[in-house]
Amino acid sequence: MRIAAGIPIYDQEENFDPVAWTLNKALKAGSDGVAVLSLNGAMSRFGVCGTGGNEFMAQVIERANIEPEIKALVISAHTPGGTVDSTELVANAIRDSRKKVVGYVNGLCASAGVFALSQADEMVMENSVSAEIGSIGVLMVYVNQKKAMENEGYEVEIFRADGSEDKARLNAYEPLTEELRAEIQQDLNDARKAFVGYVRRGRAGRLKSDEVFSAKMYKSKQALSLGLVDRLGTLADAIKAAKKS
Repeated sequence: MRIAAGIPIYDQEENFDPVAWTLNKALKAGSDGVAVLSLNGAMSRFGVCGTGGNEFMAQVIERANIEPEIKALVISAHTPGGTVDSTELVANAIRDSRKKVVGYVNGLCASAGVFALSQADEMVMENSVSAEIGSIGVLMVYVNQKKAMENEGYEVEIFRADGSEDKARLNAYEPLTEELRAEIQQDLNDARKAFVGYVRRGRAGRLKSDEVFSAKMYKSKQALSLGLVDRLGTLADAIKAAKKS
């Protein structure tokens, strides 16, 4: 059985284990049993070919909790956020981790990234003029392409089977009804409520103002003063914080 950094990356049938491979890489990026996981780019359920997505990240964090080689975790994030779908999986994995988790804002952590990292035991943010964190909010962009299609000489007509009146009501060619607008608004409000609730619990006793829930982005010193992060520093500082019990 081939191994790397002490964690087997192949099972007895020689099947490759991507979760173990990721943890080995994370151990090499850290030191003294602190594994550094990367949360880079836009967040979505499956990522690229099922690797790097929210489900995979949650599996990696959960697996780290049973690997004796791993003493603590640092999650280094550079992300603009992503979909509402599945962000809670990562947030819950971080919140429920039995081993210490330190979140590190590696230049940018917005929206879904804050949702997830706010559940860490501690937050460290890069101390630079360009580093930002925030965008605690939810939005949806809808584009009606009907006029554009008409200008190109196309007339779009949608047919639905009898009894399928609710099929694909949200599309780019039909106007939004008031009922559908209300449903969309309620969905967005519900998602924001969950988002704010997670951040409040994760940063309980440390947030200084509800201002952070306006979806504004904050530079490092502002973020520190508002309680979005616990300290400013480098990735090395985050690793040091993870080593402390």
